[in-house]
Amino acid sequence: MSKNSLLLVDPNFKADASVNCHLLLKITNDSFSYAVVDKNSEQINVIFDKQGCEDVELDLKTAFETDSYLSQKYEAVKAAIHTPNFIFIPDEWFNADDISVYSKYLGSDAKIHTKHHKELGFNTLFCLDEKVEEKLPEETILHPQSAPLLALFTHLAADALLIDFTASSFNVMLVKDRKINFQNHYQAETAEEFNYFLLLIIEQLKLNDSIPVYLQGIINEDDDYYNTLLKYFNNLYFFLPAGKQNSELLADMPKHYFSGLLALDLCE
Repeated sequence: MSKNSLLLVDPNFKADASVNCHLLLKITNDSFSYAVVDKNSEQINVIFDKQGCEDVELDLKTAFETDSYLSQKYEAVKAAIHTPNFIFIPDEWFNADDISVYSKYLGSDAKIHTKHHKELGFNTLFCLDEKVEEKLPEETILHPQSAPLLALFTHLAADALLIDFTASSFNVMLVKDRKINFQNHYQAETAEEFNYFLLLIIEQLKLNDSIPVYLQGIINEDDDYYNTLLKYFNNLYFFLPAGKQNSELLADMPKHYFSGLLALDLCE
């Protein structure tokens, strides 16, 4: 799927049924994907994925102008959007009455969005590229790119590393003692670059080779990225979608490709 686009559509899906569906959008720095999920049957009706985007903003604009599935009315629209401008604030330190005090830590003058993760005990504060945000439907529920990873927290082991790959970047989250210990995003266009960042993560987070490593997104068994991970970890697992969605569309696809996208429907 690297550098290519993919569109899968259930032949029985009728456009007027979209009012019972959720539209899930995953917008990274180098990829754009979406899914249409019927909330009555949990059936996945449409899957789209485009990797290696040179201009995500332009691709997003073009998609909403030309893709008929994006012009339908949906029960809900959820979008997880990449941004380097985010911070986590523990509940006990969070001042909801004056979030402007956190702007100096975000490195942006754009509007500050907040998401409270009650079960995790902290808040995500984030700013988005306004040019990307304005391309989305007005009713879109906005999430930072980390949200689908955080939503999978309860599906992981007490200590675990979760890595979500695009064709040229990866998003990583460390769970330690059943708590979110670390989360960040890295650009890595080659296995050599990935190896560099992986060694940095291992050293800084003091990871050992026995920690379970869950993989999702654009990675395959025995590709260069997978083999790089095998040099440092003994327990690698492909992380399949954690929700209730089902679809014949994914019958012939590596289901872990879409785990991060579909996890967005677990986000409130």
